[in-house]
Amino acid sequence: MRAPCGVLPAIALAGCGQPSSTVPQGQSAATDFYRGKTVSIVVGSGAGGGFDTTARLVARHIGKHIPGTPTVIVVNMPGGGGLVAANHVFSAAPKDGTVIGLFHEAQMMNQLTGGEGVNFDLRQFNWLGSSYDDPNVCIVRTDAGITSFEDMIGSARIIAVGGTGPGSNTYDAPRVLAAATGASLKAVAGYPTTNDVRIGVERGEIQGMCLGWESVKSASSQWLKDGYAKVIVQNGVMRHRDLPDVPLAIEFAKDEERRMLLRLVDAPGAMAKPFTLPPGVDPSRVEILRTALAASYHDAALLDEARAMNLEFQPKTAAQIHEILDEVLATPPAVAAKYREIIQP
Repeated sequence: MRAPCGVLPAIALAGCGQPSSTVPQGQSAATDFYRGKTVSIVVGSGAGGGFDTTARLVARHIGKHIPGTPTVIVVNMPGGGGLVAANHVFSAAPKDGTVIGLFHEAQMMNQLTGGEGVNFDLRQFNWLGSSYDDPNVCIVRTDAGITSFEDMIGSARIIAVGGTGPGSNTYDAPRVLAAATGASLKAVAGYPTTNDVRIGVERGEIQGMCLGWESVKSASSQWLKDGYAKVIVQNGVMRHRDLPDVPLAIEFAKDEERRMLLRLVDAPGAMAKPFTLPPGVDPSRVEILRTALAASYHDAALLDEARAMNLEFQPKTAAQIHEILDEVLATPPAVAAKYREIIQP
């Protein structure tokens, strides 16, 4: 069936008497390819967590920025802090531009340390862009009896924080934080999503959690407003503008090796919640989806939703993601080995 020329998008007017040379060939082909298709965003966590929230927000808007306006859905594939999804997108997912991956950026640490089950090379993915510049922070219930992070260093009182498992910042970050500063933090793994970790905090199973600041703002801001919990420490080399009075973990590091370990903890947060395509996708489709994601981050309707959810995008490009990966994956082997030793369950 051919629609009347008057209702066709301008991009497709070549077939209605317009010179075909005026239609960008790659864009026209992409319109034909994506029209009527379904694009899946495979999320490496369960429903309700920060990754799922970001994926569903983007999914509601990115389709209109892709030529042919395909349907966009979210598919949850939890396991291994994003490891299962990363392996799937790298090897098993169709390489035609219909499957986008969104798995934990901390998988770069899994690759650096030779984690079990890593069957991918992050440098070979076709990155589309990341969503946030998102330092890891630790929040603790105020009734835990901790008034400051400094009080936790060398303390006999151990604060249990929940995590989804090795390879995620909710589990790895507190373990490295404890080893590098001497803080009495214990990471408890086994929660399916960060939302389940929050429920564990409310049930009193654990006293807190360590995760990205954007996730705290979007899902736990009421805790902070009500005084139910407080942010006791943040990672990074510079205090976040929202947290000027919260100390940096690196201020308590005992030596340069420990400072290097904490900088590694912070590195994934610089490209938080990154979207990617598998290796081998046609470069023209990669560019189309990169452009669509960038347009989504500036879409007024998406930004209105994000503000209502207390989310503030600070996207990075594919080139910036590769810079971060190259720097982290060039870490001296001795430091990488120490990091691996610390995060072992």
